[in-house]
Amino acid sequence: MARRLHLLICLSVCAAGSFARAETPTPPPGTSPTKKADNVWKKGRKLSFDGTPTPEFDNVSRALNALTPAQRKRFEENFIRWANLAPDEKKALLDREQLRKRMMEKEVEMALQESGLQLAGERRQVFVQRYSEERRKIEEQLRKESNEKRKPLVRELIGRLQTEFSAAPVTAPAAVAPAQ
Repeated sequence: MARRLHLLICLSVCAAGSFARAETPTPPPGTSPTKKADNVWKKGRKLSFDGTPTPEFDNVSRALNALTPAQRKRFEENFIRWANLAPDEKKALLDREQLRKRMMEKEVEMALQESGLQLAGERRQVFVQRYSEERRKIEEQLRKESNEKRKPLVRELIGRLQTEFSAAPVTAPAAVAPAQ
C-alpha cells in the first residue's frame, strides 16, 4: 500500500507537470515566446534542450501504459482524489511517506549491519531493493494472517454483545436531579 502511495505521488507530480504544460498558452505562429512565459511551466522540471521530456517522464509514461485497465481506472480515481485534497492534507501524506522512507532506510542499514556485509554501489542498491521487496511481502503476509485471526474473534465479540444487549432492557439514562 505504501508503494502504491509512493507511485501515486510520483505519477501525480509528473502528470500535474504535464497538465501545467498543456494549459500554458502558446504564442501565435511567427512570434517567439518570452523567456518568462516559457519558463513558467518548466520551472523545477528537467527537460532536454529541445523541450521534450526526459527519460524520467518516459519511465512514468511506460509505467502508466503497463497498468491494466482496472489499475489505470483506480489510478485515475486516486489522482483525482489527490488533486482535490487540501494542501495541508497533501503535506501530511507527503510527510508520512517521507517518514516511512526514513524508517525503511534505517531498517535497511540495521539489516546490513546485522548481516555483516560491506556492500557499495550497485550491489548495495540491489540489496536495498531486494530487502524492500521481501520486507513488503513479509508485511503483507502478516497483515493477511492477522486479518484471518481477527475475523472469528470479531464475530465472537459481536455475538456476545448481541446477546448481552438484546437480553438487557433498553433504558434511557436517568435524569440527574439538580443539587439543592
